[in-house]
Amino acid sequence: MSLRRASSPAAWARRLPSDDADELSWLLFHQKDVLSLAQARRHLSPKAIRHRLATGRWRQVHRAVLVAHNGPVNAGQLRWVAVLAAGPQAILGGLTAAQAGGVRGFPGRPIHILLPASCRRGSLPAGVVAHRTTTLTDQDVLAVGQPRRTMPARSIVDAAQWAGDDQQARPIVAAAFQQ
Repeated sequence: MSLRRASSPAAWARRLPSDDADELSWLLFHQKDVLSLAQARRHLSPKAIRHRLATGRWRQVHRAVLVAHNGPVNAGQLRWVAVLAAGPQAILGGLTAAQAGGVRGFPGRPIHILLPASCRRGSLPAGVVAHRTTTLTDQDVLAVGQPRRTMPARSIVDAAQWAGDDQQARPIVAAAFQQ
């Protein structure tokens, strides 16, 4: 019997952890193999974290964010990196939130996050833009899906508002209605 590489995208899908998997395995599954340093410390000793980084099994992609593999970081993982780097109050916003919800046809960078106006954060990863808001109600935040993001209507309005000019805003609004 010969071993062949799986050639269909379905074969590349991430596998659900087994029933007896530990909490870290489930966390990595839910967060697309991205975790904060604080999350890693809740599940592993500092020595175990250093070992994974030193052997190249994991990578540190930001000051306090790790990726539990050594391959390229995809768009979904970049969204997790942005939110985890910005802190627990951060949510995806604007075009990034719309893309996470299925809007297509726009570049994935920069990644837009939304923070409460009172929240102060340190440096963010390259390619992440933080926007501040004083009005973010529970109705503005999508109750399902991870990482947390704004509802589609709020996402499109924010994306159009954050666009450089009307010329850039029009296709965003049009794509939201078409898709």
